[in-house]
Amino acid sequence: MSGEVGSVCLMKKPCIDIKTSNAPHRIFLVRHGETDWNRAFRYQGSSDVELNASGLDQARRAGLRLARVVPDRVFTSPLLRALRTAETIMEQNDGDTAITLCDDIREISFGVWEGLTITEIKKKDPDTLAAWRDAPFSRAPAEGEKMDDVVLRSRRASGMIKGSAEGGGVTFVVAHGAVLRALLGVMMDIGDIDIMWKMRFDNCSVTVLDLWRGRPSLLLVNDTHHIRMPEGDIPLLTFPV
Repeated sequence: MSGEVGSVCLMKKPCIDIKTSNAPHRIFLVRHGETDWNRAFRYQGSSDVELNASGLDQARRAGLRLARVVPDRVFTSPLLRALRTAETIMEQNDGDTAITLCDDIREISFGVWEGLTITEIKKKDPDTLAAWRDAPFSRAPAEGEKMDDVVLRSRRASGMIKGSAEGGGVTFVVAHGAVLRALLGVMMDIGDIDIMWKMRFDNCSVTVLDLWRGRPSLLLVNDTHHIRMPEGDIPLLTFPV
């Protein structure tokens, strides 16, 4: 089965060309692979922590999952864990699309909390933690970033992503948990921003949405089948049409 630029190939189904004037803009949101700080439940934020061996394998598996989906654009956070995930995915892709760094989709900064576990933060900074949990959009740790600021960045990124694909096609976005929550919330026009914190994005999960004449449609959320199943079966997985 052959793949084409601007096409999504589904196993045992014909290729679906989604790069036409009447076709949606299909966006794949992928969280980066695991790091040692993820495994230890340490707040990473803007710290530039690299993938561990498990994270590299997760990224490779995500690449197998997406191998037949040839993107027209690939955007990634400049932080190493996201960039290396994007590079690993594209190393296995049928296309040769260049990767574009986008600073607006870097992870939220947790300031002085970065590198600490939740247990350590409770001991060192309990009052700020309690205030942040009550109002994460308007509060932040010292030297950190409010979620409101991340939403603002995500609106800029969303506008850029939408503007890059007026004719439809496929876009990969590789980023981080907090910013992907914000980006999905913005793209889906979710009015209640508190819902963003109730979303889950596991390491190297795939979330898919279509934008059809500006109207969003959510197709797949936090899919990690490719991480958990035998590697030989990954190419058999399909995406929604």
